[in-house]
Amino acid sequence: MRPRALAVLVLVVSAGCVSIQYAPGGTDSRTAPANATVTVTHVVDGDTVDVRYPSGSTDRVRLLGIDTPETHVDNTPTEYEGVPDTEGGRACLRDAGENASRWLTERVEGEQVTLVFDPMADQRGDYDRLLAYVYQNGTDLDYRLVADGRARVYESSFTHLDEYHAAEDRAQADGRGLWHCAS
Repeated sequence: MRPRALAVLVLVVSAGCVSIQYAPGGTDSRTAPANATVTVTHVVDGDTVDVRYPSGSTDRVRLLGIDTPETHVDNTPTEYEGVPDTEGGRACLRDAGENASRWLTERVEGEQVTLVFDPMADQRGDYDRLLAYVYQNGTDLDYRLVADGRARVYESSFTHLDEYHAAEDRAQADGRGLWHCAS
């Protein structure tokens, strides 16, 4: 085989072996994304927001490490320690989910926030949502939602897992937020 033909063959075969990760803002990158300043265009619910990058591209972001009660589908009370699996428990969680969504909307909709990516966490989660901590003026809103009892810790791998669990334990012990739904 001629050297030039061999070189082309090697390039074609190796091109299928290269993996490029998506980076926020619509650019490709071979490394994990850096923090990104974005504008929140819509709060979907207490743990999911739609954002726009300065480039104009958009994405859906799931707040990393937390889970707020659902507002668009039925809740599963067994996911929230101590909340009874009854119609009353489900109704209480729905109210708590609406409270979390309202709280987040009041703070970030139409505002700039910083997405902070965790090297221990997957870059994307279920439904292809970007996974990130959302900071506003230096405050970790993911943590605040847990500490205020508006969210539970979502069991996954992320750097602040122990810190979030401690905040959740305090919120549960005090019956704050959704934890007042527990029997």
